[in-house]
Amino acid sequence: MNSNTFSKPLQINRINVKDNFWKKMMELARTHVIPYQWEALNDRIEGAEPSYCMQNFKIAAGMMEGEFKGFVFQDSDFAKWIEAVGYSLMWNKDEGLEKIADGAIDIVCAAQQPDGYLDTYYIINGLDKRWTNLRDNHELYCLGHLIEGAVAYYEATGKDKLLNAIVKYVDYVDTIFGPEDGKLHGYPGHEVIELALIKLYKIKKIKNI
Repeated sequence: MNSNTFSKPLQINRINVKDNFWKKMMELARTHVIPYQWEALNDRIEGAEPSYCMQNFKIAAGMMEGEFKGFVFQDSDFAKWIEAVGYSLMWNKDEGLEKIADGAIDIVCAAQQPDGYLDTYYIINGLDKRWTNLRDNHELYCLGHLIEGAVAYYEATGKDKLLNAIVKYVDYVDTIFGPEDGKLHGYPGHEVIELALIKLYKIKKIKNI
């Protein structure tokens, strides 16, 4: 057996799940769980604690007035949702779900700052405070999940609006962190971005961006 036989994982979009149990669970996620989570991100679940996630993005984008609400890492809820959408669309095309996702991406990208920065907590509360608490405020954690979501959605649909926005954000982050003098020598208090950057690197090599 060739030593490289198991060196490369099979791409998710090349996997066809035929097992009755898992196909049922995947369809349940597409038709019920993901739509329910979209309603939750928009605070439309009666009796549930508000998420404020999409509201924060709209405020950061100047689409509405208000203050940041929710956890400091609330942006990651959208990122995990769009990643789930991407995985679902790899196996089941759903024009309605894709249209909702495209609209959500428009809102998120509208909040991006000219330098590429995209974290609603600091966009709303003051950009001068960003990168001041890497351990607790999870900017790089949120970015990691945004990367994973953008990569999954691009792989599923070929649409690169969110991916290009995240590449711009990562390029900006590269000007902030590093071993060089004048850069921050810090690391996140919560892992995620490390593996996410590897996924982005692979996509950038394929897409040549």
